[in-house]
Amino acid sequence: MDNFNFNLFKYFYYVVLYNGVTNASKNLSVAQPSLSLSIKKLESELNVTLIDRSSYQFKLTEQGQKLFEVLKPAFDTISESINFKNDENKFLELNIGINQSYGKVILSEVLKKFRKKYPKVKINIDLYQEVDKDKAKGEYDIVIDNILYLKEIEDVNPLVLAKIPNYFVCGNTLYDEYGEIRDIKELNILPLVSYKPSLKTGKFRELCYKYNVKFIEIASVNESDLYFSLLKENIGIGFSNKLLLKEYIDEKDLFILDLDVDTFDDEIALVDFKNNTFTKELIEILKKYVVEELK
Repeated sequence: MDNFNFNLFKYFYYVVLYNGVTNASKNLSVAQPSLSLSIKKLESELNVTLIDRSSYQFKLTEQGQKLFEVLKPAFDTISESINFKNDENKFLELNIGINQSYGKVILSEVLKKFRKKYPKVKINIDLYQEVDKDKAKGEYDIVIDNILYLKEIEDVNPLVLAKIPNYFVCGNTLYDEYGEIRDIKELNILPLVSYKPSLKTGKFRELCYKYNVKFIEIASVNESDLYFSLLKENIGIGFSNKLLLKEYIDEKDLFILDLDVDTFDDEIALVDFKNNTFTKELIEILKKYVVEELK
């Protein structure tokens, strides 16, 4: 097409969406002859047949179906944006599933910024300990978690938001005793507060095995607030990532053991199931916020 005519594509899209010229005419308030003429003109300019006119029911040709599938994502986004701005009674929703540890750290500030731009979007948040893969694909627009878990959801490609270094940490009393330790092997036979076994803690145990470090496991918990409370009370040494530790480090409740060793990074990742205007905007805010928090 030498001269791109947006209206021809628009009328074709809505004729398909409303399952025929008659229904489209009523919904668009456009005369049926005008719609039919636009479809024929589009077919002529593309040199293809888009609608099977030999059928009594409205039916697309193969080329028509392919064109509709190309147009649908673009028109869905345009329609969503127009409805959001112009329909005062429209109340859109954003459903977020997030690991409870990360949710407590990042969501408040991120959603505050998001709400300033989209004040009419209702935000539903589900904090979980372990992602339910079937529920994730059926109920959430966005899921945020460690990439180890998100890779287990079929047919998705997680987007990594940030790579976060992990550290050994302890409360002030234990830091007075162990703060000068530089070699990870010196942690051998020290008291440990750990998270319950999982994919992530499996990597931690591999790290200990690699350096032949055998802890005395004092406590094992599955909830981050209790985990950090035990560390603050000097029950034992812990291991966690920089993002989750930031508040405790800033307030001098916990201290990092400055070991001369490479541990491993956690990767906060995200799956965007809907890929619409609002999820894209939230992702951009998340990227910026998480990176700033890790400085």
